Amino acid sequence: MKILYSNGVFKNWTWIIIFSIAFAWVESAVVVYLREIYFDGGFSFPLTIKWEGGKHVFDPLVRIEFGREIATIIILIAVGWITGRNKFQKFCFFMVAFGMWDIFYYIWLFVMVGWPESLMTWDLLFYVPLPWVGPVITPILIAITMVVAGSLIIYFDEKGYEIRWRWYDMGIELLCALIMIIAFCWDWKNILQIPGEIKRSGLPNPFAWWLYLPGYLFSIGYFILRLRQSITSKRPANPHSF
Repeated sequence: MKILYSNGVFKNWTWIIIFSIAFAWVESAVVVYLREIYFDGGFSFPLTIKWEGGKHVFDPLVRIEFGREIATIIILIAVGWITGRNKFQKFCFFMVAFGMWDIFYYIWLFVMVGWPESLMTWDLLFYVPLPWVGPVITPILIAITMVVAGSLIIYFDEKGYEIRWRWYDMGIELLCALIMIIAFCWDWKNILQIPGEIKRSGLPNPFAWWLYLPGYLFSIGYFILRLRQSITSKRPANPHSF
């Protein structure tokens, strides 16, 4: 695939959006099929979990599903890599692709089967390495932020602004992301219905908002602060425009 930057990065951004929306339909369709196979077409908890001798017994198809989830992320990374003009843009195009894919994943599911019923409906987001569970609004908020943040950086980069994004800036944002991931996985023992003295229903407990919200809000605030500090000067004239 050859990207012609002379046509303007805006066209590349547009095609990333189109790809992500189409790819989201594929993802949504696969999930509908999996729900029909394993959960009688439903999207409710508890998950069907099998334990034998204290060990979690995986259906062979579940291992394939693990691989599919990882492959999906690799595809989105690859699309961003071949689209961006530099390493910074490559990462930002990945963010845009991932965000739009995630948003339209839920939109297409609602179109296909009328789910989720609301933004507070619980969902299993990922299953690698532990189940990520949370209300639908939580991944959507992250996805919207990724699209906006990635698009802003690409815009200012193409306008010729010097974006001084330091390694520890990325580290702070990744730490915020890790905190949000921990919030999604916080109830993993209950979701997997681990056998023991404590009876686990497999039904999601109240979400760990006390972890999610600080990580989410701080990541936005820090990004806005650093972006404003980073676009105070311009590089020499850039022939590329957004």
